[in-house]
Amino acid sequence: MRKPATKPTALLRQFEVPKLFVGKEGWVSAANVSLEHPKRVQSLRGRELWVMVVSRYPNEEPFLKPNVKYVANMHGNEAVGRELMLHLITYLINNYYTDNYVRWLLDTTRIHIMPSMNPDGFESAIEGQCSGGQGRYNARGFDLNRNFPDFFKTNNKQQQPETEAVKDWLESTQFVLSGNIHGGALVASYPYDNEANNMFTTFSSPSLTPDDDVFRYLASVFSFNHENMHLGIPCRDGTPGFANGTTNGAAWYPLTGGMQDYNYVYGGTMEVTFEISCCKFPMKTELTRYWRENRKGLLHFLGEVHKGVKGLVKDSSNNPIPKAALKIRGRDMTFYSTKKGEYWRILLPGSYIIEARADGYKPAEEEFIITSQEVTIQNITMYPTRVVSDQSHASSEGPWDKHLDIGLDIAPTSGPMANGEGSTSDTQLLSTYEKFDESMEKSSVISEAEFDEYFSGMGLAKEQEKMDGNLTDYEFPPTADAVSAAGSLSLSRSLSFNLGFSRCIVLIVLAFTCRLRL
Repeated sequence: MRKPATKPTALLRQFEVPKLFVGKEGWVSAANVSLEHPKRVQSLRGRELWVMVVSRYPNEEPFLKPNVKYVANMHGNEAVGRELMLHLITYLINNYYTDNYVRWLLDTTRIHIMPSMNPDGFESAIEGQCSGGQGRYNARGFDLNRNFPDFFKTNNKQQQPETEAVKDWLESTQFVLSGNIHGGALVASYPYDNEANNMFTTFSSPSLTPDDDVFRYLASVFSFNHENMHLGIPCRDGTPGFANGTTNGAAWYPLTGGMQDYNYVYGGTMEVTFEISCCKFPMKTELTRYWRENRKGLLHFLGEVHKGVKGLVKDSSNNPIPKAALKIRGRDMTFYSTKKGEYWRILLPGSYIIEARADGYKPAEEEFIITSQEVTIQNITMYPTRVVSDQSHASSEGPWDKHLDIGLDIAPTSGPMANGEGSTSDTQLLSTYEKFDESMEKSSVISEAEFDEYFSGMGLAKEQEKMDGNLTDYEFPPTADAVSAAGSLSLSRSLSFNLGFSRCIVLIVLAFTCRLRL
């Protein structure tokens, strides 16, 4: 028998979540989603999996506006993250006009938030149980964080519909950065989660990615912006803590089929796992404290998507090259350009060389420098190896067999691509490319401000973006002090959407288009 939906409603009421977010079961819903997305993604027991997109551009994919995501409640009994995601959505919307950092974030980023990946498990979990496994698994008894294809070992576990939904999501949207929210510990854990020979070791050892320096940094951003995670205090007496509140996943304990490794290897997404509460499912009276402890870390981590390098991969005629295989020299991990030729990579300050390869084009490389102030924009021009009379028939497939240097067999159709065409026509795209190209005759590296000037036509004009001169438009993120140090969140019972249809922040609920496998 299905449990009454009283528990989630009670938890939501603790944060006074606006009625817009509360559906018939006390959970995230919206009346018009079924009309826009007839193929809904559901859990095994028919509960829908929702994603909220919070941005100034929720219905568009403006050029080089990166996608970042949070996924919570992967283990159904780890409920704190599920509630904090709703809290975060409300905070972002309510503080757009009063918090400069929040405004910069929503103006420059598309933020995707999945409050619950395992709603069936959550329904069977028990409030007040700080440990144990009741509600951890999905309705078939599968641990969803052991259910993804693995980089190091063959994972023979049957793929679950919740797992398939996330995989399809990654294929349709190119995410740059991701956070996976868990509970039961207090630490930021980064890839790899697995290692080549964990069956034969008597102790855990680090399993480092080619981007270990970046992952250590990203984990520390959250940890040091958390009220006490960075202190490394263990959750239980007699157990060791974590230095600086961070750890390599495999060094903690190795696991096969984890989601963060899958994001990194298969999706080109840098994902970090955040264990945000010692108690997995605390009483609702504790939720306000957990929001206060985690709020700053959740906000700051999102802003890290604007570190490193981004740009466009194009041919000599200014046509975008989709699925170009890209690699940072010295970092043996391939990632890919989107169907519009865009790419992003988070990197720490320093000098780098990016290498690009695509079928029908000569290999290309560009050297660039990363500073700590703003993202570097580095375009890549590739020249054909042969003359193609009709450019529309040129191959757009990436060199999967030759250049995917991760030791795995991946079908050519599985590469991640950005979805949505945005509001820019092909003619506008080409004319904008040509305009931008004029500046590249002198240098292929330009500042963020110069880039925004050239590409202002891709989204809203800068003059339209200004709110009567009340706030400053940021070229790069405000300092950490721009995020309010106050721990409390002022919530209203209804969202303030009367901001003007042309300039307001819109919250769109997107359902995955994924076939349910029973």
